[in-house]
Amino acid sequence: MNANGKYLKVWKKKENNGYIKLDLGDSKKNKDGTYTNWTWFDCLLVGNAKNVMINENDTVEVKSAQISQEKYQDKWYTRIVIFEIEVMHQGNHQQKQQAPAPQGGFEGFASIDNIDDIPFSY
Repeated sequence: MNANGKYLKVWKKKENNGYIKLDLGDSKKNKDGTYTNWTWFDCLLVGNAKNVMINENDTVEVKSAQISQEKYQDKWYTRIVIFEIEVMHQGNHQQKQQAPAPQGGFEGFASIDNIDDIPFSY
């Protein structure tokens, strides 16, 4: 599935071995006026997105991305690869602990700690 046009909060930025991954917060307004919130973990930046200056607490718009589900050792992984991204609002980078990242995830899904442990390549 290809995705675009989402405004997301950057909760965490990880740089390792030339890869940049983001944990991105998302939300949906419910009919009763409340919000349902969740986090997309380990969104990989490639191509032009890799060259955009993004920091924790920024608000971004994903212009082009691909979302897929991949199974490895009886666990399902959500793989999000972002090709184009734009910073819409720079967050307060001095107060990183002001807005902690949401905890939790989806049952049956796991975060990838070491990309060498998975069969598909980035």
